[in-house]
Amino acid sequence: MSLIRFYKVNEPYGFFSNFAPFPIFIENQIWQTVEHYFQASKFEDELTRKKIMSADSPMKAAKEGRKRENILKKDWDLIKENVMSKALFCKFTQHPKLRKQLLLTENNLLVEHTENDSYWGDGGNGTGKNRLGELLMQVRENIKQYSSDTELVLPPWIAFPTIHQEDLFWRMGLGEDYLIEWAGFYLKSDKLSYKKMFPETMNWLGIYD
Repeated sequence: MSLIRFYKVNEPYGFFSNFAPFPIFIENQIWQTVEHYFQASKFEDELTRKKIMSADSPMKAAKEGRKRENILKKDWDLIKENVMSKALFCKFTQHPKLRKQLLLTENNLLVEHTENDSYWGDGGNGTGKNRLGELLMQVRENIKQYSSDTELVLPPWIAFPTIHQEDLFWRMGLGEDYLIEWAGFYLKSDKLSYKKMFPETMNWLGIYD
């Protein structure tokens, strides 16, 4: 077992960063990055949430989310890790290439290496909690429960469980890209095995026909 460090987006394993430019669909909205969603989740105030959501970079979203004048949810410290975990799961299931890269790390330790954060990161010297790295490893194990095949593309009802197959979401952007990639994978796969592994849900009945 070896150690994989990550931090900056433009460095090796930069896709693990919450600033990496991969949108996620969560709570019936598309967010530009995990950072946008995480920072907005700190607040009840809709104006603050919308300001963060529309920020044109994850850095600006983070700066807005860290302003002291913005009032945090009372239970934020209790729920923040669940919020992060949920967002990471979306990120690594909704982007097949990221899912593959995460699984390719096998059982290696993932560490956000930065002296700027001793809670989500390692504090730069290993004394930090590295909670982001630990949550990523938890997500890795959760994804393995579906399949450890790095080439596999999960069916859309797992990656986007709240969206009906007839929704317009599948005709544009993130949804369209995913459906095209999934269909391409499924048509080349062992269809009988795939169907047994991933039976249709009620909202997707007939998709295999």
